[in-house]
Amino acid sequence: MTASPAPRGACPTLDSPMPVADGLLARFRPEAGLSADQLTALADAAETHGNGLLEVTARGNLQVRGLSESSAAQFRTALADAGIFAQPAPAIEISPLAGEDPKAIADPRPLAEALRAVCDEALAQGPLSPKLSIVLVTGGQILLDGLKADIRLIARQKGWALELGSDTLGELDEVDVPAAVAIILDTLQAEGPRARASDLAAAPIAAKIENLRPLAHSSVRPASYMVGPLSLSGHAPALRVGLPFGQVRARQVRDLAQIMSEQCVGEARTAPDRSLVLIGFDASTLRDLAPALARVGYWTRPDATGVKLSICSGAEDTDAGVIQAAELAQGFYSGAPELIDGSFHIHVSTCAKGCPHAGRPGIVLDGSRLTLYRAPDAKPLATLDPAAIETGIVSLAKRIRDTRQPGETTLSVLGRLGQQ
Repeated sequence: MTASPAPRGACPTLDSPMPVADGLLARFRPEAGLSADQLTALADAAETHGNGLLEVTARGNLQVRGLSESSAAQFRTALADAGIFAQPAPAIEISPLAGEDPKAIADPRPLAEALRAVCDEALAQGPLSPKLSIVLVTGGQILLDGLKADIRLIARQKGWALELGSDTLGELDEVDVPAAVAIILDTLQAEGPRARASDLAAAPIAAKIENLRPLAHSSVRPASYMVGPLSLSGHAPALRVGLPFGQVRARQVRDLAQIMSEQCVGEARTAPDRSLVLIGFDASTLRDLAPALARVGYWTRPDATGVKLSICSGAEDTDAGVIQAAELAQGFYSGAPELIDGSFHIHVSTCAKGCPHAGRPGIVLDGSRLTLYRAPDAKPLATLDPAAIETGIVSLAKRIRDTRQPGETTLSVLGRLGQQ
């Protein structure tokens, strides 16, 4: 039975999982890094109470798929027993290397703690949108610049630039930021429980904020996805690894936990761009750690072909079974790697709250049919069998190769095939 999609604007949490094609989906941001024992407990809980699929999202949240109404509570209990707890809403997003990145402009942790108190005070007065996000951008080796934010604070040499959605309000000293954010939250609450930054006018809010200095628009660079070694303060090492298209099975998480135990790695922290950061180990460990993780399926090299293919995590229900977006991406990665040129994105139509890359061109899975995104009149490019996804991809790849012109992108060919 297909789960009824949640309304647009809904946001799955541990306490309120969201129905999607393969059951209930729970999403959360761990309060702290996860030890090897905690990763093992997480994998066991996902396999026992869900379908064993775990994801790290583009924003660095953890997702567990395939829960049910009866198992969701048991899953939460298993996490609590392992000491794994979710950060409260609204999301206050900082780098997983916060306070330990020598290349960062500032340590955002004190400000994040002050803003959490502001958010708690606001929630005591009334609800806020479950999708509301506050992002603190500090530069460094893991960039949050490309993350969409209702309230964005960008570290500068003297203070923080304050953005409301896409509008730059000005610059503030750190001591004045909490009061400014309180004003924004109060205005959002006045608009209603689902209000977002896009619902507010910037000028009236800026006029209410004390000590706000004029500032030209703060340019935001796209986040750079890069896996591989990192250097922390005191020359301590770290390693950023990618999950193949953001998804792994419980056994791979247990493999990760075992490698961490064998290599004496302290913890794994979730990171943007569907990745993890491993910290708490000696420099001598780095030589063996990356190859060990690569052998069990993690991406450890920045030149991995798959990083050029972005996806919207999700699943599509078909008459023959469920197709996961990650399985579709893996089909391209395995069957036609030369066609992954960065020109297209994979969307899954059952994403209940809308694709986070809604403006990006690509292909969409609608049932078992693969079509062009936002091209309702286009002909299907392929029909996929959940039991043999790569067979359909190989067939589509042959059509692309046969008609591709010199210098033409894969997306351009797909566009032409969709009109034939």
